[in-house]
Order: sequence, then structure tokens, then C-alpha cells
Amino acid sequence: MSSKEELDFDRAIDDANKLVLIGSALKTGIFSALIEEKDIDTLTHELNADKRAMYIVLEALCEMGYVEKKKDKYIIAQRARPLFIKGGDEYVGGYLPHFMNKIKAWLELPLIIKGEKPGRKKPENIGVFMNAMASRPDAIVEKVVDECLKRKKDAGNVIDLGGGPGKYSRAFVKRGLKVVLFDMPETIDHVSKEFRLSGIKGLTLKKGDFSKDEFVKEFKEHSFDIVFMGNITHIYSEDENRKLLIRLGKLVKIGGIVAIEDFVRGRSPLASMFAVNMLANTVSGGTWTEVQYREWLNDAGFSHIEVIDVDGIEKQLITAIA
Repeated sequence: MSSKEELDFDRAIDDANKLVLIGSALKTGIFSALIEEKDIDTLTHELNADKRAMYIVLEALCEMGYVEKKKDKYIIAQRARPLFIKGGDEYVGGYLPHFMNKIKAWLELPLIIKGEKPGRKKPENIGVFMNAMASRPDAIVEKVVDECLKRKKDAGNVIDLGGGPGKYSRAFVKRGLKVVLFDMPETIDHVSKEFRLSGIKGLTLKKGDFSKDEFVKEFKEHSFDIVFMGNITHIYSEDENRKLLIRLGKLVKIGGIVAIEDFVRGRSPLASMFAVNMLANTVSGGTWTEVQYREWLNDAGFSHIEVIDVDGIEKQLITAIA
């Protein structure tokens, strides 16, 4: 359904109810616990759950076709396994818990609209947020890396700012580049272990805050062939992004590129609604137009600015040469 089609309210409410139910089942471990048949007493004990709640949720999941009941035992349905068991091709478990966190923030929109409450400063749970970021399809990641290397064929190194779980960093390493993944200390601590990023040849994990001016002092001037930022600019205000790109101009080698992946307002059909997500979940974030990106990049000394669609038309890659 396109964003301009009329909303079927009954269907939307029903779908929202189902998503919250499925997300709750995922977060409490119901699906993974039901790889084998279990009766309700065993399952309740194993998950330290409330028996009445477990019965009601399981019966609803059976009605939806995601769980099957055989006599007095339950088991995850075959069609649900690739969706809800980690490792499946269609696994949604990386993103749905993040959706549940987002819902909490969206329910504060009446207060935010009135100016009575700002958006959240950062995600509630690093693990949930990193799993959501890691759910980015591999094909899109490879496409983005391809486009970067088309524009800097002789690139030898890259810094992946706010690279989180390292999907883009790994893709660059696979192409033979030396990569610095730069993120907040708590993020690096988490991903180095949970996403097995420590010890990868060609990948350096570095802790810091690139929203601060002093971060550029961590590196020699003009150190990198490619400075990459995926899903970063929507977190910040127009003024913050302008300052950030000026900082990045000091990191990119002459002839190197900056590459920004994000929703471009006016080009991506998802940009306007994603800006609402940033209203709910950040203090000053939003989605920005191509004109704004071009202005910021020009002011930071970049040229040869290009905007490329990389996920159909849903997301864009903005590149510029230093």
C-alpha cells in the first residue's frame, strides 16, 4: 500500500495488535522454546511465566497459525520457523523487539506534539537496537559498498562512523579495505563480543563520540579514502549535520569520498513517516532533503555530489568528493 492510499483502520488496528503479540512472544522466548513440543506447565516453568497469560497468548498464536497444538502440547508451526527462529532466511526477530521499543516512544507523541516532552536521547537497549541494525539485508549492504567503490576505485581504507553491528564494515573488509569501525564505547563493548567483531583481520574497533569536535583529533588529518555514515544523519538536527560534515572534511583524503546512506525527504516515500519516528525517538533528528545535503556538503568543501537510490527508491546513498 502506498502512503497516499486510504488507510483501512480496522485492518491496521488488527495488524498492530498482532505485531505487538508476536513481538511479545519473541521477547519472552516463546517461539525459541517451542522448537520441541511442550505442555503449558513445562513452558510456563521454563520461561518463568504466568500460566494464565501463557495459555491466552499460545491460543492466540495457534489461531494465527504460528503455533500448533497437539493434544495438550504446543510446538512452533513449520511456516513460523524461518520467521521467528534465528538463522532463518526470513527472520524478523532482529527487528520486531526494536519495533516494540519504538511503539513505547510513539505513544508519547501527544505530549511531544504539545512540546511537553522531548524525544528519547538514545535507544533503551543496546542489544535490541544493534540486532535491529544488523537485520539490514545483505544485498542492500553489498549494493551500497559497490556504489562507494565505484566512486573510489583505488580506496585502501575506510572509517565506518556509527557502524554498530559492523554489517558495512565486514562488507568493506571483504573487498580488501582496512576498516575502522568508530562508535560509542558501550556500543563497541557490545558488538565486539555479540557480533564477533574482535580479531577480524583488517578491522579496527575504536571508541569515541563523533558528535564532538575533538573526535577528529583521534586521527591524522586526511586519513581515509572513504568516510561512510549509514543511518546517522537522521539522528541529528540540520545544524548538527552541517557541523558533522565539516569535521568529516578533515578526515577524508583529497580525492577521497564521503558516503551517507539515509532516507532523503522528497525522494524516499518512507522519509516523512521516518521523520515522525525521529520526532519520537530523538531530541532533534529528522529526515532531510537533497537540497539540504548538497548545501551541507558544499559548505564543508565537498564537490561532485551524487544521490543514488539503493533500496528501490526507499533509501538513498549520497556521495561527494573531497
